[in-house]
Amino acid sequence: MEIHPSIKKLAKPIDALLPLEGNPRRGDIGAITASYREFGQVKPIVVKDNEDGTFTVIAGNHQLEAAKKLGWKEIAAVVLDGDDEKAIAFALADNRTMELGYSEQADMLNMLSQISDSYPDLLNDLRWDEFEMAVIEEWTERNLETEEESGYVAPVMVNPPLSENVRVESNEDGEMVIKANPTVDAKEVATRGSTAINSAGSQAIVQYTLVFDSPEQQKLWYDFIKYLRSSPVYEGTTTSERLMQFIEAHADF
Repeated sequence: MEIHPSIKKLAKPIDALLPLEGNPRRGDIGAITASYREFGQVKPIVVKDNEDGTFTVIAGNHQLEAAKKLGWKEIAAVVLDGDDEKAIAFALADNRTMELGYSEQADMLNMLSQISDSYPDLLNDLRWDEFEMAVIEEWTERNLETEEESGYVAPVMVNPPLSENVRVESNEDGEMVIKANPTVDAKEVATRGSTAINSAGSQAIVQYTLVFDSPEQQKLWYDFIKYLRSSPVYEGTTTSERLMQFIEAHADF
């Protein structure tokens, strides 16, 4: 499945399309590729005619890369009339309007729930995995329990009781840390989600709950995590691995 029949007449040869030089937008080509693979192209990209047989992509540079990745020869495009300044202005406006929007979490969860069984691979490619779904579900449940018009509820800080597998000690810096007892089976407790990480008694992994002061802070955090998990700069199979790399690269301590 490639270009939808309704926009097939707008097809342009991919070899004639040039990416926008200096484009500040960084998109998730893998996610776009997954969408194109499942549905094909159902809305055109926007290009500017260079009057030499080529076209510069003004909006849709990452869609173009996804189409190339799938081996397409054509992609549907609308030609924008105007000079270079108008083209740049449109590109900035297109990027900015997407950044300024947001998704209502309750409605998002409802839509995801309707298709989760039918499109599991697509949702995973779009990074709506079990972790992301659980975060949205928890956030939604908390907000449905409040009558605040803002729709925001600060997470409640809870100190979970320690199991018999762990103990609290003071380290050399005077900080209180959780450690595993020597008898702990590392593989078993890791599978069960215990805070203890190994039988040698090294420091345990501690889960922190962030309390945001506003919906804007919360949205910024979610956007950061999505960026971190899709960024080619940071490697790792878990979010924590990527987060540690980010901290090491930017922290000054």
